[in-house]
Amino acid sequence: MKKLRFNAGHSIRKSTSASGYRGVTLMEVLMSVMIMSIGVISLASLFPISILRGVQATQLTNATVLRYNAEALIDSFPTQFVFDPDGTLNTNGHIAHQRANRKYVVDPLGAYYATQDGTGYAGKFGNDGSSSTFPNIPRYNAGLTTQLMALNFFTQQDSWKELYSGVPASITYPALDTITIDPNDISSGIVNLVEIAQTVTPATGSVVGGRILIYDSTGKQMQERFITGANIDTSAGTVSFVSSPLRDNGLYQNPSKIRIETLDPQYSYLLTVRRSIASDIASVDVVVFFRRDFNPEYEAIHQVENFVAQWLPGPDGAWGIKNYDDDKDGSTDEQAGEQGAAGSDDYRRRAFRVRFNTNVEAPNLKRGGYVFDAINARWYRIQKVENFPKGSPTADITLDQPIIESINSFSSPGTPTAGLILMPHVVQVYPLGNKTR
Repeated sequence: MKKLRFNAGHSIRKSTSASGYRGVTLMEVLMSVMIMSIGVISLASLFPISILRGVQATQLTNATVLRYNAEALIDSFPTQFVFDPDGTLNTNGHIAHQRANRKYVVDPLGAYYATQDGTGYAGKFGNDGSSSTFPNIPRYNAGLTTQLMALNFFTQQDSWKELYSGVPASITYPALDTITIDPNDISSGIVNLVEIAQTVTPATGSVVGGRILIYDSTGKQMQERFITGANIDTSAGTVSFVSSPLRDNGLYQNPSKIRIETLDPQYSYLLTVRRSIASDIASVDVVVFFRRDFNPEYEAIHQVENFVAQWLPGPDGAWGIKNYDDDKDGSTDEQAGEQGAAGSDDYRRRAFRVRFNTNVEAPNLKRGGYVFDAINARWYRIQKVENFPKGSPTADITLDQPIIESINSFSSPGTPTAGLILMPHVVQVYPLGNKTR
């Protein structure tokens, strides 16, 4: 209800409501939109990060499982896999054997694939990127000379790759031992039984063959049968498993789906061994890979500068504690005797420069990757990569730990020296410490 009153001859309209009419300005709307956008964008950025963290967690979990498998294998067979991986040990010659093989890798998978590609790199870990091996680090297969043996011991066999999935045309009944592939899938090219037969045949493809998964009519139950190319009739379009027919529970007369798969080991590992002369003690690292690429270019040796195990003065520019006689010899801040003194800001070198091998493509360096010192058989994790624009012949790398042993000489640390492998696809390096026979 409106009331009117008069004041000096002017009428005034007065509202009886608790508040008057009020609008929103354009500036207020824009500010609200901006604040909301900041919140939405911040929230959206968390999704790819969470996916990445999930992938990393999965890889580390599988890598840790493989690390314990490797250690159990070493503890069970220390001579074969650590102390005599080339099979030359004898009761009277083990000291000479150790002196000849102080640092080496045990890498049956790498040795097998190097044998198959004809490069001649099977016996050495590292090459010049062209045609010659790097002589420092021997590679042994620990007696696992076939692909099947190497896969059984040095991979995690829990990953299968799908070759075909579809609804079958029929299954023999009551035998339940032969599946007929849908002819439409064959004629349309959805499935190529010739290629599948080759893939699951040990002589030409997977050394462990493949498997077929048959789902019942409800899609809730499944039976598994292992197959090779011999089980596949490419002309008839059938897959048979006569020696092991399906168990009949009344639900497999009309399978709802089949899947043909082959083993695809995603996680594998190698061992790095550093042995003490004339003793039965070895320091062992387990190096776990995810989808390792066995192309020899990834074992190419690159040159380094300033890869030296040394102390460096801290921000105060002095050796030891500045203006303090750390070693009590009557003088202060001299390098000999005072470098790295307790309480000082001196630090061990972690940064160096890598000069890429021109015979291969420059690798994709990134934080969290690994490099291998092919002189001293040590792995290091990358903390930071700098000065690495596209096409650059060099990059500056900072490690997450001090350099333990040198590649460059102390007298000329800036002279490029060959000795570093920039190894991709490494998930984690697990130091097992010292192992004994």
